[in-house]
Amino acid sequence: MGLGLVSLLILILAIFIGFKRGVNTGLVSIAFAYILGFFVMTEDMGLMSGAAAKGKPLIAGFSTSLFLILVGMTFLFSIARVNGTLELLARKSSHLAKGNRKLIPLLFFVFSLVLAAIGPGNIAVCALVLPIAMAVGNEEDISSLLMAAMVIAGSNAGGLSPIAPTGIIGTQLAQAAGYDTSMHVFINMIIAQVILAAVLYIALGGFKLKKDQSTDKVKPAPFDKVQKTTLVVIALVVVAIIGFQAHIGFAAFVGGVILLLLKAADQNKAIAAIPWGTLLLVTGVGVLVNVVTVAGGIDYLTDGLSTFMNSTTAGPIIAIISGLMSAVSSASGVVMPTLITTVPGR
Repeated sequence: MGLGLVSLLILILAIFIGFKRGVNTGLVSIAFAYILGFFVMTEDMGLMSGAAAKGKPLIAGFSTSLFLILVGMTFLFSIARVNGTLELLARKSSHLAKGNRKLIPLLFFVFSLVLAAIGPGNIAVCALVLPIAMAVGNEEDISSLLMAAMVIAGSNAGGLSPIAPTGIIGTQLAQAAGYDTSMHVFINMIIAQVILAAVLYIALGGFKLKKDQSTDKVKPAPFDKVQKTTLVVIALVVVAIIGFQAHIGFAAFVGGVILLLLKAADQNKAIAAIPWGTLLLVTGVGVLVNVVTVAGGIDYLTDGLSTFMNSTTAGPIIAIISGLMSAVSSASGVVMPTLITTVPGR
């Protein structure tokens, strides 16, 4: 059994253990990367002798750039979450319907799309917006399934933005493979999710909703000074990134530090709200995937896929494999680092 196959099986085992035992797959991957890299791979596989030397290729697989970007962005928006800015913004968005219940699910779709696209990403937006959407749906007698579908579709539509976590991961992996896909994939994702949302909106009874004629709607409270400041700082960070090509991670850190200096949120709560588990998952799997690549595991996987793929079937087959893998693991943390790396070989 070749080292490439062994390394690939170890990657699969790490994913299985993480899913089956409920342990963060990123942590399992780092442990397995060390075992594979230190004890199995030899000098001719790219690892030099000596404990310190053998650790260097392993550390190289940890993307400090990606980690900095993800921490910066999630830190900035965790402040907005802690001080109630994002929740109030969602409430105000739904209030724009002015009793027209047909519009409320669509407004949540648009709100989730925009919010995910400007930084937090699809996972964070779902965690934040879904409880609010469920509450609004209950108040307005709108199907919870319809509200959930609109939020998930909207957050996925914005999730591949070049400045959102999943979009950043996809862009960097594609660039490493020699492709520039950021805006192309982002736009196509929006189109796909709009179509999906339209189908779900019709199927789940969105058009059957009737206007609420009651006049006792409670208007959401106005933004307080802290929340207005938070919105301004976030807007400036987005402008700096898009308009002036500022580094995403550093720009977000600057914005977050400014907000902390202005007492916009409790520092400990903001830091605790950062999805550390997700960050460890993404970067940890990257360490193992890097070792698997050096060991020839990705080439082995590419060759295996190529035996039953052609230019016509490659897309659908990869989509099916990705979907199945995503059902038991993280799309951004496991599926994308594993499968995007196979693209140049086909």
